[in-house]
Amino acid sequence: MPNYLFLGGTLDYAANAIRLDIGRNGTTLASVAQTPNQAAVAGAVETLGAGNPVYESLLLSENAATAQRAFQQLSGEIYPALAGLLLNDSRYLRDSVGERLRQTSDGEAGGEAPEGWFKALGSWGKSADGSHGSEGYRHSVGGFLLGVDSQVASDTRLGLVAGYSNSSLNMDSSLQSSASIDSYHLGAYLGRQLQQWRLSLGAAHAWHRAEVKRDLQYGAVAGKQKAKLDAQSSQLFAEAAYALGWRSLELEPFAGLAYVHVASDDFRERGSAAALEGGDDNLDAAFTTLGLRAKRHFELDAGRRLALSGTLGWRHNLSDTTPQRHLAFASGSQPFSVESVALSRDAALLGVDASLAVNREVSVRLGYNGLLGSREKDHGVGLAVDWRF
Repeated sequence: MPNYLFLGGTLDYAANAIRLDIGRNGTTLASVAQTPNQAAVAGAVETLGAGNPVYESLLLSENAATAQRAFQQLSGEIYPALAGLLLNDSRYLRDSVGERLRQTSDGEAGGEAPEGWFKALGSWGKSADGSHGSEGYRHSVGGFLLGVDSQVASDTRLGLVAGYSNSSLNMDSSLQSSASIDSYHLGAYLGRQLQQWRLSLGAAHAWHRAEVKRDLQYGAVAGKQKAKLDAQSSQLFAEAAYALGWRSLELEPFAGLAYVHVASDDFRERGSAAALEGGDDNLDAAFTTLGLRAKRHFELDAGRRLALSGTLGWRHNLSDTTPQRHLAFASGSQPFSVESVALSRDAALLGVDASLAVNREVSVRLGYNGLLGSREKDHGVGLAVDWRF
């Protein structure tokens, strides 16, 4: 008889025969789990009971490593990771709005006539494995934003922004899970110049549709799970900056605050007996940002003007957010909670930007921005065009 981890056998001797009785031994599924996520899944599988394919497949585990690999794949950890990704990706819109308002306050654009701007953006990055055994993931995003704004007073500019983006999320190879997310964005912003002070604030909302795929491969089990999931995110953001001059440089210390809320709708996977379901869930975070920007202008021929700028900042997460989702097996189990990699409490912000005023009506911007934290690394690039109607 194979040496199964969760099964045991007893021999019953009769006069002319020997009978082998095989049954559940005293080792619980959760007792061999290595991480909180594995323990949560193991407890839920235990409630599925005899006759359930998932429960019975785990009873055939020959060692702890096989069972742990199964728990990890069954966990659905991609769902809290997805909520964390949507929260983190919210920064691209507010950063783009901030860039636009700085452009107008610098005099490179701006005027009483309405103006438009367009930005194509892309980013890529990776979140490292969490300290409690949660799996890391790779992610990328590509999309565009389109905005229009105008001066509503001599020192105040009001605008609207809309856009679309597509994000991809790929969990580390041990989970074999991925997601593609389509997002639609809408927001409003306001900027005001008070002598050397520059104040900006904004609000935005986004609608997300995610397609999630999970491949299960452990022991003799193989299966595919799919789900479509809807979510929405909202954010409020503000920044105050003070303009200073030092030799040929324009210096601008700044402080920012952002609040982000992600609401994920319920879902139910399609697939094998290992399909999961989840109810509505929410995730909130608040960030503060402190930093310094430096800019220098260069006058070119034919009335063109080049501006080079750099940003160095520090983002602090006031929430110490760990994305979490409440799930259950669709075939019927007690609910369980799984966590993804926690967002970095502190991260460095880096930015480099070049802006060329082609003429009085059109300017072009090219920039890089990076977020470097202990658990997450994200690199983004953007190409923007501003024009006056």
